[in-house]
Amino acid sequence: MSRNTSDYLRYVTESIAIDFGFVILITGFIGNLLNIITFLTLKTFRETSCAFYLTSASCANLIHLAASLLSRILITGYNIDLTRTSSFTCKLRQYVAVIAPLMALSCMCLATIDQYATLTLRWRHFSRRTLACRFVVLIFVFWCLINIPVIVYYDRSVFLVENQWQCLIINMDYNIYFSRFHITFLLGFIQLTIRTVFGLLAFINVRRLRNRQSTIIRLERDKQITSMVLFETVIDVLLSSPFFIYYAYKPYILITDAADISVYTFIITTTTNLNYAAYAIGFYIYCCASSRFRKQVFHVVVGVHMKYWCKMNVTGTANQIAPCNSGNRAVSLEMDIRIEQC
Repeated sequence: MSRNTSDYLRYVTESIAIDFGFVILITGFIGNLLNIITFLTLKTFRETSCAFYLTSASCANLIHLAASLLSRILITGYNIDLTRTSSFTCKLRQYVAVIAPLMALSCMCLATIDQYATLTLRWRHFSRRTLACRFVVLIFVFWCLINIPVIVYYDRSVFLVENQWQCLIINMDYNIYFSRFHITFLLGFIQLTIRTVFGLLAFINVRRLRNRQSTIIRLERDKQITSMVLFETVIDVLLSSPFFIYYAYKPYILITDAADISVYTFIITTTTNLNYAAYAIGFYIYCCASSRFRKQVFHVVVGVHMKYWCKMNVTGTANQIAPCNSGNRAVSLEMDIRIEQC
């Protein structure tokens, strides 16, 4: 590979890491926040355990994007790496960056399983919000305990290639476990398989319910959530598969010179950002998959929250106006008109 090609690859890699990374970060923050607001505002979603799992997944997505993607952008684009300053920041960042995606994917797996359970008479009693809260807490505690080795084996170390401090895994055995089992198996194969299998089963159950007598409102709600979850699963498989395929073949990749490093960095940056996108575009997938969800989001943002802040603004303005006996009725009438306009 020529020097010009190698330099061009480095330029493209940096652009992907910074520009594409910022796009993913901003859209991810906006989308996940809108998910949380919508699921917590509407009673239709507050009553369902599946929506609780989706809300929990959105919260975990926000933490993952902040802990992993934002820090990666700062490191790549602006050479701001807080993990080099101390062992504590190195261990803390990696610990959060490991647990957050596991929680997000676990909640998505539970959401697909819950949709299958709620559409199956035999397992419907497991689809309860109280049980959903317990499952989320138990899984969070489980991932926190099982990933304690991250705190032990991640530390600052001198990276020989660049001869500077880096936050790295200092134990070779754990490095093999992390790349071959944690990333490829836990984050990749298991969760994608669970979501695909139970998503398809839930979709089949929804189609069967069309031929039976059931509550129309509940059927429409179940169809909506099932289509949202299944559509997101399909997109996540497409976005995440290159990342997990790369890590599966990573042990067999041989790097011999600087040109190989440029290609390696380009591939890992591209696949990693595609994987980050899977944690950022859930809201936009829901909007594409369900016209009803789009209307619900519009109602929540415009009809509920914007109207509320408009009324609060009008009320605050009215409280700042000094009372006048001759003008009380006029001011009150004007305030009523402005509130109605909200």
